[in-house]
Amino acid sequence: MRRSFVAQNPSVLVFLLGLAAFTLGVSLLAEGFGIGLISTSFIKTLGKTLCLCLVAIAMDLIWGYCGILSLGHFAFFGLGGYMIGMWLMYARTEIIVEASLAQGVIPPTPQEVIDGIGSQIFGVVGASDFPVIWMFADSLTLQLALVPLVPAILALVFGWLAFRSRVTGVYLSILTQAMTLALALYLFQNDSGLRGNNGLSGLQNLPGVTAPQSAISLWFFWASALALGLGYLLSAWVVSGKFGSVIRGIRDNEARVRFLGYPVESFKLMLFTLTAMIAAIAGALYYPQAGIINPAEIAPIASIYLAVWVAIGGRGRLYGAVLGAGFVSLVSTWFTGGQAPDINLGFYTLQWVDWWQVILGLSFVLVTLFAPKGIGGLFDLLNRGDKA
Repeated sequence: MRRSFVAQNPSVLVFLLGLAAFTLGVSLLAEGFGIGLISTSFIKTLGKTLCLCLVAIAMDLIWGYCGILSLGHFAFFGLGGYMIGMWLMYARTEIIVEASLAQGVIPPTPQEVIDGIGSQIFGVVGASDFPVIWMFADSLTLQLALVPLVPAILALVFGWLAFRSRVTGVYLSILTQAMTLALALYLFQNDSGLRGNNGLSGLQNLPGVTAPQSAISLWFFWASALALGLGYLLSAWVVSGKFGSVIRGIRDNEARVRFLGYPVESFKLMLFTLTAMIAAIAGALYYPQAGIINPAEIAPIASIYLAVWVAIGGRGRLYGAVLGAGFVSLVSTWFTGGQAPDINLGFYTLQWVDWWQVILGLSFVLVTLFAPKGIGGLFDLLNRGDKA
């Protein structure tokens, strides 16, 4: 008798129930809805952490399950943020420009409104005309569609070229990193159409919404939790069936899987594109909570951090990716946010802001050498202890 998906994957139900309980608990303690024990700024931190957990799941799918160490998935994460950020900036600026022009004696024409919006958005880079890539920025529906579509097209083209050439291992990792660097360098240019180094700002303000930030931050927190739950469920379904068995086989012995007649390149391309879309959705939810996105967010170092999170959490297990991203994100916030007290050693004052990245790098090395299963490996020890 065939068991149900939940019966075959009890950890999925445990994760979803835990996420629901966490979301409910935070909501009841938040300023925007509950008794106010959790500040709005920390709600935003938690919401952003959930988004990072979602992109970590995407990284775990492509690396932990398929064996492709992609150092470019944060580029898809950033593209998702840019897509939704374009609409947020356009719609917010449109409200400001229309209110300003309405004070004139003669009502403004539609073209005057568009020219005013362009001057407001692109004046910082010495331009006023809308680039072609902003042609759908006035439509929330179309921009939402572009959130997964644009990264998917980039992943599909890049993956087809790379996998068709049978580039593997460290060479593929270098190629993904080069793709990320090329995209970041392009976006740094003022004529990229996305305001160069200035990026897109003010994204935390929802156009036409008069609710306070305490309520808006909670809405995004709920959306992030929902996206994480659905992303986890989808990923668990992907890796639990035949598709999951094939990508694990590719990870362990690609030549044997190809010898058995499976189209290895097609499986890689499908997974690479799917994870790019998941990463983009996470980015589209992350940057409105962060309030700003610029090309520095897409720098190759961000994708390297993503690999570190997954390694610390334990790659090859979805909950490990969530644990790693959540743990590192919250600890990083504590160390770099001035909450961790400096330590005076007499001859030197240890400031955690300066040393946090060193600690993170050492943690990655130690986990790789002595605990390759990461934090998620602790559950294996607990399971063995229960069976003993």
